[in-house]
Amino acid sequence: MTLTLNPAHIACDTFGNLETFEPQWLTQHEHWEGFMQAFFESNGLTYTREFDSRVQACIDADDKAAFSSMIDVLLPKITDITSVKDVNTVLMAHWTPDLHLGTSVVNHAMHRLNLSPNCFGLAISDRGLSAPLFALECLHRNLDDPNHSALLLVADQKNLLYKSELMACLSPLNSACVLKLETNGTGWRYQGYRKMPNISAEQLADSVCKLKAELGLPEGTPVIASRTCLDALPNSNEHVATEPQLLCSAPFFALKEHGYTDRDYLLVIHEQNTLYAVGLHHQEVPCV
Repeated sequence: MTLTLNPAHIACDTFGNLETFEPQWLTQHEHWEGFMQAFFESNGLTYTREFDSRVQACIDADDKAAFSSMIDVLLPKITDITSVKDVNTVLMAHWTPDLHLGTSVVNHAMHRLNLSPNCFGLAISDRGLSAPLFALECLHRNLDDPNHSALLLVADQKNLLYKSELMACLSPLNSACVLKLETNGTGWRYQGYRKMPNISAEQLADSVCKLKAELGLPEGTPVIASRTCLDALPNSNEHVATEPQLLCSAPFFALKEHGYTDRDYLLVIHEQNTLYAVGLHHQEVPCV
């Protein structure tokens, strides 16, 4: 079976406030402070309210958007274009924690779409920006029936309960994507997923060249990646730069806006000296 992605089956957007203010939030400050302390301690860290807390800022924020709320907006954009009756797998990929901690977004989507009780759902997190690329590999390995398809939900949100220098630098947006993946459909054909550790910025050009060869993509295949990554590659003006504020959704925003189905693409994430990539090959007819 061949996993395929049609650009018409990508819905993505950014969001402002999707939350209705609830007065009880004002009484829950201590609850969330206790949660954050336990969260830090479970990761071997010390939590100090004075230096680490964003609980009150999160409560007061006027631009809150939970994953399920963002996905609710996008699901009709998919169902207006294509049927989801054949969907038997729903994966969720994210980096930031959900505004509604503990919510099963995949179960929420299954319920909203009235999918089969046998539908499989899983969330992939704690993998940084590479989470959705790994999710594509999971779908490639597990979607093995030509009569079935899958949904990949991708989301991140900006209002964290704790301070993060990295997030302050990235200044993330509330963003989400919904993708429908098929077996033997039309669009781009999934060529595979690769992870290469210990890759410095100076090694990016050679490593990307090797990845293209491994994934069966021509040497001139455009790369979709951050501007920082692209600046390390030759012919960087021929590639597609992602928007860093979109976090995990960034590659799919770029595909939706700038992708052409008659071209191949290499989606690349370079973080913490590890290179992650997914290859997409164009096709003009369904796979057989």
